[in-house]
Amino acid sequence: MSKASLQDQLLQAGLAKKGGKAPKKKKSAWGRVNRHDKDANTKPPAEIEAAKKAAAEKLAREQERNREAGARQREAEDRRARQGQIRQLILDHAEKLPRDGEPYHFIDRGVVLSVPVNARLRRGLASRKLRLAIWEKRYYVISAQTAEKIAQRDSAYLLALPDGGEIRDPAYQAFGVPDDLVW
Repeated sequence: MSKASLQDQLLQAGLAKKGGKAPKKKKSAWGRVNRHDKDANTKPPAEIEAAKKAAAEKLAREQERNREAGARQREAEDRRARQGQIRQLILDHAEKLPRDGEPYHFIDRGVVLSVPVNARLRRGLASRKLRLAIWEKRYYVISAQTAEKIAQRDSAYLLALPDGGEIRDPAYQAFGVPDDLVW
């Protein structure tokens, strides 16, 4: 017996064909047409167009949402920066309040409150050279220039002082009203 290869022996016996297996045609991802088929319709189906349109709309919505979120974040950062500036202005320029001074009465949110002041602070508050500011539920006496800087950023941190106590009755024009009694 000759020493022929197994493939040659199977060919002689007629059990195998010469050339081996023919390769199968590959189908496209869609399973409908061959990717290389020249006769296939090159226009994508309506489902693909709808999916592309939906993806584009989703992308536009996400971009708009991101823009809005960015705007809100920038606004929050600006607000925090303004609050930091206001805090710095109030705490750096606050007048030192005496511990045993006379009370200066004022109204905040409908409640009568007082801070201890000396004669110089009382005159400054009465003449509007000094103002009252609030930071974290504490009241501070600050200069009018500092109050203007704070008002440029946010006037909610300043307390409105009462008007000068204008006396309407001519019989009482000669008598002054103490500044802490004017509401």
